[in-house]
Amino acid sequence: MNDEVKKAEDTLNVKSIFLPIVLGLISFFFLLVRDKNITLNNLLLIRNIKIEYLILSILLIFIRDFLYILRIRLLVGKSISYLNCFIIIALWEFASAVTPSAVGGGFVAVLLFLHEGIPLGSAIAYVMVTATFDNYFFLLLSPFGYLFSGLQAFSISLIYFVSYVLIFVYSTIMTCSVFIKPEIFRFIIVNVTRIKFLRRFREGGLKSAQEIVNSSKILKRYGLKFWCLILLITLAAWISRYLILNSLIAGFIDFPLSQHFEILCKHLVLWVTMLVSPTPGGVGFVEYFFNDFYASTLKDYTIIVTMIWRLLTFYLYLFIGVIILPGWIKTFKNRKLKNKADNSDISQ
Repeated sequence: MNDEVKKAEDTLNVKSIFLPIVLGLISFFFLLVRDKNITLNNLLLIRNIKIEYLILSILLIFIRDFLYILRIRLLVGKSISYLNCFIIIALWEFASAVTPSAVGGGFVAVLLFLHEGIPLGSAIAYVMVTATFDNYFFLLLSPFGYLFSGLQAFSISLIYFVSYVLIFVYSTIMTCSVFIKPEIFRFIIVNVTRIKFLRRFREGGLKSAQEIVNSSKILKRYGLKFWCLILLITLAAWISRYLILNSLIAGFIDFPLSQHFEILCKHLVLWVTMLVSPTPGGVGFVEYFFNDFYASTLKDYTIIVTMIWRLLTFYLYLFIGVIILPGWIKTFKNRKLKNKADNSDISQ
């Protein structure tokens, strides 16, 4: 676990923003060069946005973050304040933005919970639960999105199905490990790490397996009603996140209510395909496929909507992270020094 803590500390660094920002600028430059029809007038179309829809988009960001805060508050038994839950969410999003989509910010989230005084076993449990329930959203709704999105490109379909299978496998393992029979997971780790070339992972694997068993005991104290509430909050949070794009598009283009469903469906597929991206926060990958998904709807507004959407849902959290991080890092280091001093006094 010490390696994971070190990795998390390295990720929670203001310097981490440089790579995603540079990649983002390169991807937008590529889109501008790629589309020969883009002119200065196209970029100036940003002036046509309906302010009420921009306000609605920002409001949806607040709703989504509040729902995530509420989910954490429920999981920790309201032992963390709303403000500190917001800091966890903001820095968790920051970590997700500066790490590959397939990696996410889960290892950072464990550190964030530890900083709030949550025991290690509970911290791992909460992170595993949130990640698993987020995946339930994709598993439940993205197939409908794929069926009704109207997307037929083979490359998109292939990436979607590979990503979906990976999510399904991961979620199945996590569900069985946390909610059903964690001892099976420990048994598998014990035996797999006996293989010669995997023995170097044995110690870390056994610790992780035991932590999962301990986490399962913590989570089993909650009943079915509680988990149904967590699932509903998760669904509402993700739908709020997706509707940000619907709102932005409506801010530029008038279209029938039925088309909102198609936009939402395409967004579901886009997000699932993004999960296999090797770049921080899917930078470059998302912008490229966004153009393929929505250019036929947005036409001259495509590049403008892409930029605003990414600013509100991706770069916003880099900005918030840069504001929050210095103060958080200072209190984190002070607490570490205090704990070392306390441990030193006890040993004497």
